[in-house]
Amino acid sequence: MSCAPILVSELHSLEWVGILLARVAVGLLFFLSGRAKLFSATRRQEMRQTLIEAHVPFPEITAVFVSTVEFVCGLLLVIGALTPLASLMLAGVMIVAITTTAIRNVEASSAAEWLSAILYLPEVLYLIILIWLFFSGAGWLSVDHLVLWQTQL
Repeated sequence: MSCAPILVSELHSLEWVGILLARVAVGLLFFLSGRAKLFSATRRQEMRQTLIEAHVPFPEITAVFVSTVEFVCGLLLVIGALTPLASLMLAGVMIVAITTTAIRNVEASSAAEWLSAILYLPEVLYLIILIWLFFSGAGWLSVDHLVLWQTQL
């Protein structure tokens, strides 16, 4: 008898560990980044300058909005609250960051090299993790799970 089905079943039962680690790591990344941009004049100015260089409209307002989204939605991910909404909002931030700044720095001589460079961008990895969290949910160690569990009683 093969041990593979048992191993796969046991690993699947520990899926929550991967979800927790991804959610907390990405959530902390955004929370701390947003916090720095909101409460540090230097970081706020760097963000504003980046938006100006990317020709994003209303850079002052956009900088505060994006920083607030990162701060609030990052915290929501850390605690596992409103995970689909937080993931969606942060994914939007990542899509804009990729299309306005990150993709401009990619230099490649072939399609394969270009794709490799795009996939190497950290923003793309964050986007993929956020999409995964959007569909998988926050896992059982989260506010989302607690609220859903309480409503089913």
